[in-house]
Amino acid sequence: MKKLLTLFLLLSGFASFGQVTGEIDYKYLGVSFTIPEGWMGQEAEMGYLMASNSVPGLILLLPHDQQYNLEQLKTQAQAGLNEGNGTYLQLSGPLADLGNGSIGGTFAGTLEQQPAKAYIIGMCNPYGKGLSIIAVTTSDQFNGNYETYAKAVKNSVKFRKPEAREDIGEWKEWMKNVKLTYMESYNSISPGVDGMTGGGYSLSKEIDLCGAGYFIYYGSSNISTGSDNSSAYSNSRDNGSGKWDIQTGPDGNPVLVLNFNTGETASYTLTYADKKLYLNGTRYFRTTDGEYAPNCK
Repeated sequence: MKKLLTLFLLLSGFASFGQVTGEIDYKYLGVSFTIPEGWMGQEAEMGYLMASNSVPGLILLLPHDQQYNLEQLKTQAQAGLNEGNGTYLQLSGPLADLGNGSIGGTFAGTLEQQPAKAYIIGMCNPYGKGLSIIAVTTSDQFNGNYETYAKAVKNSVKFRKPEAREDIGEWKEWMKNVKLTYMESYNSISPGVDGMTGGGYSLSKEIDLCGAGYFIYYGSSNISTGSDNSSAYSNSRDNGSGKWDIQTGPDGNPVLVLNFNTGETASYTLTYADKKLYLNGTRYFRTTDGEYAPNCK
């Protein structure tokens, strides 16, 4: 349940949401569900969000990180949710077996250090990764209806074998043993009282995708400001590594998924146009040889 939501999302107005209603079908994920009457939804980075003009709070559908069985879901529920930064939800009542590989319960705690309560349902998926359904609002507005909202969505969920994208295997082969590089820089120099003034920055990201299934990530930044006699400089480098994969996104597009050893996950929708590779719409250079070869053993 990482990246559950921020208080801004919890209290945001309905105007920020799309006008999607009815059944939602992700054939490449093998899951469909129906938005309850009176609610509207939109996709978000962490999953799917639903909001209402008349009901405070949100309903969220979040895909699980991996395929869990019922006992694993119960263990996770008992442990609660702790994401730091003042976001913590703990089971506050009995955990109910809802049948068909699903459990549910009421959770209480804080979101961004603000009191909150939620009814959360965890669902197993016999074909792959399951779902968490979260009906959440502030503590003073929570009531038994939020359990009803969550169960309405749960009863509409249908799992099936995901449809395979034909070229996903080709993408996996094409992305093996490559270095992906993103570079950005800006400089602004102008005359001033004490000489030349201005500032600038440079950013770079490198992702080495190794044929053995692991990746190495490098990131750096260099920022300078002020006159030619003063500057502020910062540099960071993360040698974090983990496993990578190419999966089919809900819209059918290939997605590069980086599962860091720290437990974090990053996803990038891949597109290729005019002989250029894009990750989430941003140009990356793909190289394989010489000094620009990936650092794979």
